[in-house]
Amino acid sequence: MQKRKMMFLMVALLALGFWWLQPGTVLAQQPADKYAPAPVTIKGWTPYAEPVKDLTAPDKRHPQYPWVLKDPFPWKPSWPRKDVPYTGEELLWFRECAFWGAEGGKTQDYFGYLPTINKRGLVISKNFYIMRTHSWERFDEVIHYRQGISSIYQKAFTILDNPPEIRGLAQLVVKYDNAPGKWKDPDRYSWVPALRRVRRSAGGDRQDDTLGFPASNDDNGERQFWEYTYEIIAEDVLYEVNGIKGHDILGDPKVIVDNPVYPGQGVWGDSQNPYREDGGIECWVVKAIPKDPNYYLGYILYWIEKHTKLQLHEEQYDHEGNYVRIGLGEQTWKPYPNSYNGRTAWGRTTIAIGDWQRDYRGYGWYGGFKFGQPIPDTKYTMTELSKEYFWRSAPGYRAVTKAEQFPPYVPLYEEKTHKDRAGVARLDPEMKAKVTRYQDMWKARGGFDAWGWANGTKFQELK
Repeated sequence: MQKRKMMFLMVALLALGFWWLQPGTVLAQQPADKYAPAPVTIKGWTPYAEPVKDLTAPDKRHPQYPWVLKDPFPWKPSWPRKDVPYTGEELLWFRECAFWGAEGGKTQDYFGYLPTINKRGLVISKNFYIMRTHSWERFDEVIHYRQGISSIYQKAFTILDNPPEIRGLAQLVVKYDNAPGKWKDPDRYSWVPALRRVRRSAGGDRQDDTLGFPASNDDNGERQFWEYTYEIIAEDVLYEVNGIKGHDILGDPKVIVDNPVYPGQGVWGDSQNPYREDGGIECWVVKAIPKDPNYYLGYILYWIEKHTKLQLHEEQYDHEGNYVRIGLGEQTWKPYPNSYNGRTAWGRTTIAIGDWQRDYRGYGWYGGFKFGQPIPDTKYTMTELSKEYFWRSAPGYRAVTKAEQFPPYVPLYEEKTHKDRAGVARLDPEMKAKVTRYQDMWKARGGFDAWGWANGTKFQELK
């Protein structure tokens, strides 16, 4: 009898041990201290021997819209691999929801300062003001066409007050919730003060710069994520984004933990501390491949933070695998609790954009977010475009006026080798040397401090 009890105990302990060693189970554990740092699951750049593919089985696809997943958003973990809770497709839809502030309000009103610099070192300062209204309140309405295919996705109004020669330049964009074979181009109108008239731009110019910034119209929210297939190719740890370290990358971890974005929905990682004890933030690296072989990009790599599903880094490659653009390359974020009906929204704090081929880039500071406040539909009209009306004060961030004041380039991470990043090594040597010079310039000043610059509390010696 005693021997049988001992055997039973040994089997139970072994079973418990194997249960604990399963990575998927470990990932799902809730720490005793809800504010505890994120677990360390990798040391650094960790390529996968085999990428994690999308869920293509018919029972996983929507019966009416098979280009999207069947289950309602937000998704519980699908565990495509025992140590990976989501597919790349699922992660990019989470990323897309967060891009629009998550489900934190149908309207947004905010501003920013986004200077640009070209290859010759010419710096142009631009303040922007944006109002946006979504037609949806819950993001599942977008994915599963609750309002119909090609219904209005959102309306957005943007106006610039700087530089003086283009003050009042404004743009109205109406985006539609499209589907394969049922595509409605965005309605895009611009008021050009120098011409004193409204111009309509062709809806198909998806790769063109948006409002003169080094980011395409697709980068600026017109990309639709059913147009891609996805692979998770690696995991990585980031310690710095846009020159920002620590809790300023994603905001206060206690606020993140106490204010889930998808409360009660069973979303893996929601309301968990994303910061490791060493300050690192773990990401999945997702490769997005356009289904259209004639699309202007060959593929895009996204660094998606594991817990919040926010994009922190982006790289764009052409059809030959050359690293050509950074898209909305690096972004930092802040949570806004109780933004609308008790929900939590996400707002950007900084962004880096750019084009390696033209050596044309920008760096932006965001602020003044208001979520869920009424915006009259008359704001999104041709008449409103020509008013050149600024409804709020300028951001007040310290201006960047010279090349030697401009923030550093985004890091190239040449040590993070992978066949899909071979284009990094092939960048023009002069371009790479210029990246290094900017990094060294800011290191000699003690390191770039984004908000120290913007708020005027550091680098006062740089006139």
